[in-house]
Amino acid sequence: MTTPETAAVVIPPFIQPDPALWFRMLESTFELASPKPITESKTKYNYVVAHLPPEIATVVRDVIIQPDSSDPYADLTIKIIDRCSESKKQEIRRLLAGESLGDRKPSELLRVMKRRAENHNIDDSLLMELFNQAMPVPVQTILASISPITSDKAAEVADRILAISPNSIPAASSGVTEALHNQGISDVLQRICFVRKFKRCVKKFQTSVDLAVDFGHKATVVVRVRSHVRISSAGITPFFQDKAQKCVPPCSYKVNPMQEE
Repeated sequence: MTTPETAAVVIPPFIQPDPALWFRMLESTFELASPKPITESKTKYNYVVAHLPPEIATVVRDVIIQPDSSDPYADLTIKIIDRCSESKKQEIRRLLAGESLGDRKPSELLRVMKRRAENHNIDDSLLMELFNQAMPVPVQTILASISPITSDKAAEVADRILAISPNSIPAASSGVTEALHNQGISDVLQRICFVRKFKRCVKKFQTSVDLAVDFGHKATVVVRVRSHVRISSAGITPFFQDKAQKCVPPCSYKVNPMQEE
């Protein structure tokens, strides 16, 4: 004989492609139970276990054999959603693994992938990952630098990149990306390298230069000058003037006769 709590409960069939949706439907079913809503975790757990398809029950076999003592329904819910979602991802990966760019535009490839996976409720992040894997390596590099980005936006960007060099699309899709490098993307990378080198040069010219000048004495005089100060050659003494002691050609500085005395 059934209890009043369970008399009017009808459990919907399990939705394998979307277990999270199925559990949401279960919650509504438990709320509408007559004569009162079902709230006990153990009761909900028993309903779920009794209505799981065999192939799903094997996925959470450990949870069914040894249920959580504090909240068995919540624990079973989390495990089913997590494990079935991972299985779904693997299934979608297998489904779309054979798709390659070929001579199609990236946006065309994305439409094909969406059409093949339309019955699997695929998350856009997973679709974006699989779409990106089908792109040439240079395109993958550029897409990785854009955040946030959706699969539709990625397809739009990829279309523009490959439009730079349409003849390189078949070659890139077969693993030869030299044409794409040479006709567009490599130019961008070269310009980036040039800018970096230029910045390094500017930084060097902004630093001070230490010149150690030995004037024949025991002490070594160290003169710190900025890089924009012009130093003509060794032996010229523009810094010391009247205090210079050993002037040699081509130094043309004239010593003050009064100072020689």
